[in-house]
Amino acid sequence: MKAGFALSSAFCLTTSFASAASLQVAPVLLDIPAPGAATTITLRNTDLQPITAQIRVFRWTQSAGEDRLEPTSDVVASPPLIDLRSRQDYTVRVVRVSGGPVAKQEAYRLVIDELPRPQQRSGTVALVLRHVVPVFFTGREVLPPEIAWSVSRHGKGLLLGAANAGDARLRLASVSIRDAAGKAVSANAGLVGYSLGRSSMRWTLASPGGAPAAGAKVTITGATETGPFNATAVVQPAP
Repeated sequence: MKAGFALSSAFCLTTSFASAASLQVAPVLLDIPAPGAATTITLRNTDLQPITAQIRVFRWTQSAGEDRLEPTSDVVASPPLIDLRSRQDYTVRVVRVSGGPVAKQEAYRLVIDELPRPQQRSGTVALVLRHVVPVFFTGREVLPPEIAWSVSRHGKGLLLGAANAGDARLRLASVSIRDAAGKAVSANAGLVGYSLGRSSMRWTLASPGGAPAAGAKVTITGATETGPFNATAVVQPAP
């Protein structure tokens, strides 16, 4: 069984707490280096009324250029269901329970749903709010990200590809693609996504002025967890 979810504000790069209505979550990324096997995350209810949150863990992989989430028992969240009183903080433990050391870097997503209140569950329309928090368990000897970039035409926009030959993830933000004259043909503020280790990922980017022709040389710039990057690519025809 596979499950897919939309990303939420839990991926915000500039705040320590991610907020969805009355439910706040911190931190917005969990990274546990070996030999660690456990960490915590804090939930806060800012509403005047109590709320209930459901916490689940999914294994995160990337295949055919897409994120894939699958249920897992290798990492658990405790408690998996929690009632949050008004204006109080609650701690949830995230524990890797599978045996053996982490070989490289394991990726998971912690999915935290604010459930509808009982009076909303029948006869009314309730918006189910969700945070999705990346969780990484990192081994002792991990090769850094090693990215081969690609750019291809995709409708009226562009398809940015990242083939990561390293073991560790790369978090990509504030991506700009410029043509040979230095003109920005695509500018993307904020988080674009993650390229997981030993995986390939693709993102669709808007190109308001029209995508460059196939064969054109472009420059790709952006920000990662370790600093800015600069790369070049030749635009490929639409796949």
